[in-house]
Amino acid sequence: MIYVSPDQLSQVEFLIHQSIQGHHLLFDSERVREIFLRAPYCEFTEADAYEMEHHIERLLTKPTLETKRAYLAALDPATYERVVRTYFNIVENNLFESAKVLH
Repeated sequence: MIYVSPDQLSQVEFLIHQSIQGHHLLFDSERVREIFLRAPYCEFTEADAYEMEHHIERLLTKPTLETKRAYLAALDPATYERVVRTYFNIVENNLFESAKVLH
């Protein structure tokens, strides 16, 4: 479970909403494209998910977009890729949860 303060919640909601609209403010578009073209699907173990939870939480608690981007830039390439995949999974789940029931 990822914890954010009530003050951070509005920023997280903004970032997710922007991502749903196709504006990925945190990530370099070329790197994201490269990650998903190279391996469109990736299975996560429970341990992987737990590790990424901490990175996502740290990322989201950074106060500004610049500090969030700096945090991401400091990650090694493998961790960055897993953070990207986790973040986009969160965005996708949020999109599905907010969709109207079609059946």
